[in-house]
Amino acid sequence: MHCVVVLRFVIYLCLVGFAAAAAAKCVPEKCGDLEVSYPFWINNPECGYPDFNVTCRKDNHTGKMAPFLPVDVANANAKEYLTRAYYKIMEINYSGHIVINSSSLKAFSCRQNEEAHAFKWFELPGPFYFSKSNKFVVVGCDTIGTYTYGDKAGDARCVSSCGFQNDPLYCKYGCCEISIPDNYWWIKFKGKALDPELCGFSTILDPSTFTVVDNKTSLFWGNGTKAYYGLRLNWGIGLQNCSMARNTANYSCSSNAECINSPSRRGHVCRCLPGYEGNGYLNGTGCEDENECTHKESNKCVGREEGGICHNLAGSYNCSCAKGYKGDGFHNGTRCVSKSSNYLKLAIIGSLSSFVGVSVVACGLFWWLSMRRLKHAREKNFRQNGGIQLQERIASMGGKKSLRMFSERELEIASSNFSTELGKGGFATVYKGVLVDGTHVAIKKPKSISDEFINEIIILSHISHRNVVKLLGCCMETQFPLLVYEFVPNGTVLEHLHSTDKQLTWEARRQIAIETAEAIAYVHLQASQPIFHRDIKSSNILLDDTFTPKVADFGISRLRPSDDRHLSTMFASGTPGYVDPEFVRSSQFTDKSDVFSFGVVLVELLTGLMPLLSIQGANCTLYDHFLSAINDNRLPEILDPRVVKEENQGQMENMARLAKACLQVKAKARPSMREVVEELLWIRAATKQPGLYRDVSLVEHRGDPEQTRQNYHALPTTINSSLEDYYQSSPSVTAISSEGPSTALIQIEMSDTYAR
Repeated sequence: MHCVVVLRFVIYLCLVGFAAAAAAKCVPEKCGDLEVSYPFWINNPECGYPDFNVTCRKDNHTGKMAPFLPVDVANANAKEYLTRAYYKIMEINYSGHIVINSSSLKAFSCRQNEEAHAFKWFELPGPFYFSKSNKFVVVGCDTIGTYTYGDKAGDARCVSSCGFQNDPLYCKYGCCEISIPDNYWWIKFKGKALDPELCGFSTILDPSTFTVVDNKTSLFWGNGTKAYYGLRLNWGIGLQNCSMARNTANYSCSSNAECINSPSRRGHVCRCLPGYEGNGYLNGTGCEDENECTHKESNKCVGREEGGICHNLAGSYNCSCAKGYKGDGFHNGTRCVSKSSNYLKLAIIGSLSSFVGVSVVACGLFWWLSMRRLKHAREKNFRQNGGIQLQERIASMGGKKSLRMFSERELEIASSNFSTELGKGGFATVYKGVLVDGTHVAIKKPKSISDEFINEIIILSHISHRNVVKLLGCCMETQFPLLVYEFVPNGTVLEHLHSTDKQLTWEARRQIAIETAEAIAYVHLQASQPIFHRDIKSSNILLDDTFTPKVADFGISRLRPSDDRHLSTMFASGTPGYVDPEFVRSSQFTDKSDVFSFGVVLVELLTGLMPLLSIQGANCTLYDHFLSAINDNRLPEILDPRVVKEENQGQMENMARLAKACLQVKAKARPSMREVVEELLWIRAATKQPGLYRDVSLVEHRGDPEQTRQNYHALPTTINSSLEDYYQSSPSVTAISSEGPSTALIQIEMSDTYAR
């Protein structure tokens, strides 16, 4: 491969003199709608530069003549299979790049197609090199693509997925993209769907060239679908840069043109100076003065209707004002103002003063009418939002624990007209407020409400758990009801995990995991009516001054149907990086979907990494990265070095095993939140009593109760009193004797856990 590159350089050096000695200016050649000029040529080699020849041929799609660039391509994984193909030139920029139509350049596989079709070798001719503005794109659900370029060893990889909506703007579903390095002259790439029943492909393109055809607004392929896009290629004249070329007889640039180094970093190109247009090469058409006055977008002069006059100059222009006007004539200057306008000022001032008195009266009347309309609007919103039904429900439930009804004005005063924003999401914005009695609150402004809003707000108001943010009240007078929660001052777990000036110890992280799990298990099982949270994530776990976690944001929560354990929905819910893949496929949300999201939170606590990662230029989820590491026995590599120590590494490995169980692809294989709490309490118990040991996780034998019971045991110990002291000090742990005098079985009792 190195020999080929050297050979290309030698050929260029031999032909430089030939190109520079070509005849003086040549007439540009026309091919279809595109004009071809030096250094490009079609029929006469003396009117162009070597290797810049363009083929003018019929376009099979349009039936018209068009310019094409010959390129070597192959559909097999070997260079000897290269064949000549022609790619339509979409644009020629004489400052150093062209764009060719690469819509047909795909490495694809589709339902048992031959493997050879999943490969492409693409080799550019002569002076052309790939631009770094191009992207390697993989299209299709669960499709993998790789590419190799130049003499680089190894592949760059990109995997597309239909599970997350983070695709590029030009590709709305099931795509991923990674960058292509600058200025290489060949590339080979692959694209293959991981599922043989699915279709997928990879391609290379410049995203800015994507063209909407037949109302198709995204990159897609299939019968009857048209999507046109191009590949940007850099080029340059010869091998000399500008500083070298200016001192030789082969200097290519004409007058009124400047030499710039080629974007391909080889050779140079000629660009017309500002104020001039055309082809800046000696053998081209030359650079002629651009008449900026005929192009409104090229000058800043005001129009003639405002008294402005534009004067074209060589390479520039100037503005002035017509007779009877004054100013400099520029939009961004003093413009042009009629000299007679001064006489109008007194008349305008007099007219304005006569309206002042009337305006004061009108403003007073308008304010009174506005307040009256506002009052009626609040009453209407109160009725439409179900405020009357909510009051009746509150009255029927009675007691001082009832939900408080706030007025809109009361919350406006408390929040200083909603001036301090605490957070913003896809469903609501949260503001800080201080009530008249000094209570700090968080006020949520939802963007919509569901049909079950009244019932849900009643249920949420009666959740009583120390690790769940308490709903204090609501306001029904606004378009969408405002919800008032207790204020939790110490930020979110996400902020503490990823902040440079904050740090959570391992003990704090472990306790956050336990208490958060207890809260989720409570709303799943112990609330007056079971609730699915549907958006468990580290940014929805708040911390108070003592770092006690509180689960927040039940904005997209739903009550569990009484006749089934899943909730079917057609609405997207959750946050990318946390969403249960089985829910994405089936649209059925269960309590195990919350378990999956909590598993991601466990991985965050273990690794300190964000839920969405970019690894070697490719985007992936934290749970995929974690599962890959734990399956490859690389878990210590991704544990957070800020907290991992020899004495707690075993705890972290046990928690990682639990996280893996929570992240099982099949929901039925995951533990329940009750079982997750049991497992976390076991991990904590092992730190308080070093004699306790579990060699197999509870969740690995969920379907076999007897095997599960046998997995809870203690190592033999000669100090039985230490175990007894631990049982007495921990009411949630009960000792159950087993065979042999020196062993014991620890069983976690959940009644004390949920009594909190």
